[in-house]
Amino acid sequence: MAKKIKNGFTLIELMITITILSVLLVIAVPAYQNYIDTSQEAVLVANISSVELFQEDFFLQNGTYSVGHADIAAIEAAIGWEPQANDGITYAIADGPSGDASDYNVTAVHPDGLTICITLPDNVRC
Repeated sequence: MAKKIKNGFTLIELMITITILSVLLVIAVPAYQNYIDTSQEAVLVANISSVELFQEDFFLQNGTYSVGHADIAAIEAAIGWEPQANDGITYAIADGPSGDASDYNVTAVHPDGLTICITLPDNVRC
């Protein structure tokens, strides 16, 4: 009698494989999304810190911070700062809580909707 050779996978084996892959995806996708959000926030905070350096230079020369700039072109014209990459992030510099240009708010908005606002020079979130 000839022995029958078994080819392929059974339905149970395929179902177990799909279940294992599904569990791995349920764990991996949120972790990856968290990684993306964290990296976007780090870019915004780093750029705001860069703006702070230019603002401190402006303050040393003029005795006040430059405020009231709603786009990158206005910020560049006022304090000389521009982002390293044209990645669609918008920036704005507004007068801070004191209202007398002794502090200021820098707001950065990522195209994906993440918004970071920091009051400087105190370095606290708005």
